[in-house]
Amino acid sequence: MVLSRRVAPLLVALVVAVTLLGIIGILRAVSATPNHNADKPNGSEARTLTVLAKIRQEKVVDVGPQGPSQGDMRVVNTSLYNASGTKRIGRHDQFCVLTDPGEKSQMTECVRTYTLPGGEINSEGVSTRSTLNDSQKSGGTDAISGGTGEYVGVRGEVRFGSRGNKVVQTFHFTD
Repeated sequence: MVLSRRVAPLLVALVVAVTLLGIIGILRAVSATPNHNADKPNGSEARTLTVLAKIRQEKVVDVGPQGPSQGDMRVVNTSLYNASGTKRIGRHDQFCVLTDPGEKSQMTECVRTYTLPGGEINSEGVSTRSTLNDSQKSGGTDAISGGTGEYVGVRGEVRFGSRGNKVVQTFHFTD
């Protein structure tokens, strides 16, 4: 079949136009897909949860020579309360191992589990203390390392502060 000189350019123009319209349509569809994370920090969902911890039991275990030495442990369990401190919502269990028994401050590696309605949140990190008998200093931060139940796959950090004799723990989720 031979196309006339007039029809061939029109057919080529039609194919090019249809192809371009198809590409434009695909590009518009992709760019119109909502970015649910566009206005959130670091492109992630920013959620927080604040709890207050009231120490129930704590014990320092001196495993090496008497006095502060590497490997000594601080073991704690606390009741967790809502941010206002009026309602008990869970528990917190932790152990911290002394890694640097410095003279002015001591460094510990801590592993923490927060048991809350709907699941658990786990965190870990290095803490600075005056002595192993003292709570960690305000301003510390742990990495959220995971969770169970409603908290499966959570990531972010937990920041520590104090309010009277309570430890304020604020979770900043980035999942």
